Amino acid sequence: MTVPRLLRAILSVALLLVPFVSDAEPSAREPDVLTLQTVLDSVERSFPLLKSAELEQAIAQGETLSAEGGFDVSWKTRATVMPVGYYESVRAESVVEKPTDLWGISAFAGWKLGAGDFAVYDGKVQTLEFGEARAGINVPLWRNGPIDRRRANLGRALLGNEIAKLSVAQQRIEFRRAASHRYWACVAAGRRAAIAKALLENAVARDAAIGERVERGDLAPVEQTDNARALAQRRAQLAAAERGLEQATIELSLFYRGSDGKPKVVDAAVLPKSFPEHRVADAPNERLNISNAISRRPELPKLQLQLKQNAIEVDWAKNQLALGIDLQLAGSKGFGEPIASRPDLSPGRFEASILIDVPIQTRTMRGKLESAGASGRRLELQRDYVRDRIQADVLDARSSVRRAIDRISATGEEVALAMELQRAEQERFEHGDSHLFFVNLREQQTAEAELRAVESQVDYHRAVADLEAACGG
Repeated sequence: MTVPRLLRAILSVALLLVPFVSDAEPSAREPDVLTLQTVLDSVERSFPLLKSAELEQAIAQGETLSAEGGFDVSWKTRATVMPVGYYESVRAESVVEKPTDLWGISAFAGWKLGAGDFAVYDGKVQTLEFGEARAGINVPLWRNGPIDRRRANLGRALLGNEIAKLSVAQQRIEFRRAASHRYWACVAAGRRAAIAKALLENAVARDAAIGERVERGDLAPVEQTDNARALAQRRAQLAAAERGLEQATIELSLFYRGSDGKPKVVDAAVLPKSFPEHRVADAPNERLNISNAISRRPELPKLQLQLKQNAIEVDWAKNQLALGIDLQLAGSKGFGEPIASRPDLSPGRFEASILIDVPIQTRTMRGKLESAGASGRRLELQRDYVRDRIQADVLDARSSVRRAIDRISATGEEVALAMELQRAEQERFEHGDSHLFFVNLREQQTAEAELRAVESQVDYHRAVADLEAACGG
């Protein structure tokens, strides 16, 4: 780029950064400019969808508490009275049971009372005078030993807490990116309205001078008619630009909210009158490279945790196909005087039992195992795709940033050249060597170049927001 062209490009960028000055009376205090950080802070504080996402953590915590409830103590009591009949008796039994997370062992303790007359075949329910205390443990040796449903549910719930946190982080990144896009769209809409207003003011300022020249005979009356046409056209353009600005501020209000949490439609006066200067380079660095993005983005850790949840389900389904062998150890002690008719009721005893449960048909568990296996393979494929998606997001965002910078340079040069041509055409018109048609055409070309410069600026800042999101920022 030659030195004059470079100077023109710098001049054009500087003109884009100069605030638009309205003809309103200056206030004693300029309103605070709405910054992107202010909008992002509002998103963190009040955006409903983010608050809704954060409730996922409360839901996950509730599910964890529910899973922990599988180890709660249970208390069961039963009483039976037979006041009428050949065998009149009273029976009562109360048992407290506590499952544990140690190899599926459960402990129990209870008391029972059997008083009155009992048939020979019901002799086991009879106790000494004050009843019998009994306690013991149940130990699963194979099935439900390494893992059971309670521990599987708890393990999945604990992982679910971490998944919920990552889900919130993922949605926070997306909401911040969307808020950034809305903010820069609003700034761009403000610049478009300013360009349209300046274009209209040029025609308004020129109209009186043209009328005087027509009266003096320096210009043909058709020139004043042409300026009136330009005025009507530019008023329409300003109306369209102001409509775009109003729409942009309304859309921004979904993210920018007041202290009460309700949408806040900003006044155009608080919008920045120019775009901040873009960063010079998009060179790879520690924060914006692909490997760092893969480690920072929450999607992959979330899928890894889901794979761990699925692995727990696979382990449980495999274990349920095993032989059920439970060892029960129990001791009891009776209280009261011996009963003459029942000398076999000893005051204390210890017993050990083995319970074997042989699964004959295992279609239910085999079906669950196949389902869990397919789910795991699906999650692995999703994980591989997400890794590729993150890489593509970073590459695409960086490409967008670089090309937007190129466009900013090109449109800046275009604006400088258009302004130079506009000034030259204005001078020719003032000296009678041109027509108003060409002046209007040059002004329109300058405005269109400025609009393209605005588009390149907003595309750059959107691309920067995309790059920040792609890298897990």
